[in-house]
Amino acid sequence: MSFIDSHAHLVLEPFQNDRDKVINEAFSSEITHIIQSCDNLDEIKQNLVLTEKYNNLYSSVGIHPHEASLWDDVSKITILEHSKKEKVIAIGETGLDFFYNYSPKEIQLKVFREQIKISKECSLPLIIHCRDAFNEALQILKEEKTEIPGVFHCFTGSLDNAKEALKLGFYISWSGILTFKNAKDLKEVAQEIPLEKTLIETDSPFLTPIPFRGKRNEPKFVKYVAEELAKIKNLNVEEVGQITSENTKKVFNIN
Repeated sequence: MSFIDSHAHLVLEPFQNDRDKVINEAFSSEITHIIQSCDNLDEIKQNLVLTEKYNNLYSSVGIHPHEASLWDDVSKITILEHSKKEKVIAIGETGLDFFYNYSPKEIQLKVFREQIKISKECSLPLIIHCRDAFNEALQILKEEKTEIPGVFHCFTGSLDNAKEALKLGFYISWSGILTFKNAKDLKEVAQEIPLEKTLIETDSPFLTPIPFRGKRNEPKFVKYVAEELAKIKNLNVEEVGQITSENTKKVFNIN
């Protein structure tokens, strides 16, 4: 069996004391690749240090909607500059979060559009964070005419939202939330989404799947997301691992 964790945040403080151990344990536990997501400009260099250290670790560059207020004249230049680095494979995570609204809605909308334009300019896929803002996010993607497939990470929307995302060429990524007992609606959506348009992730250190809920999440736990998805779709977990891995490599153009 083999799996890819398509979304992790290994530079965050919870991994400060054992980051290398966590990564090596993942690569020794049937995880073949890890995609590092980026939340702000400060994380770019930290992420790139990790990608240089580990062959099968890749990274995105971008600004999270929570931190959209940090956007300034330097942001686009910085993101574009680092998008040319060999192991940078996506723009993001970007998007909209109208649940927390840590940045004003108007700024989130502006910064989302800016990063969509960057993704088109440098021909890299988008990693999209979306919470309580699917209608707005999908409308913006249509208006900006995105042509490069990307991914809605940690998907929590409705089946209609998912179908609209698929029409635009996007993939849907499932996190540990899928394993939660109260995620009945999400499981029903997952049942309807073709495995060929699906990725799996941990969003480490967040959203730890059952049976480790309450503990720090790690990339090696992505196999529990795969197991839940296999159960939902009545498939074997090896097939889920193989197809979602192929999808991840395709989305992010990883050989």
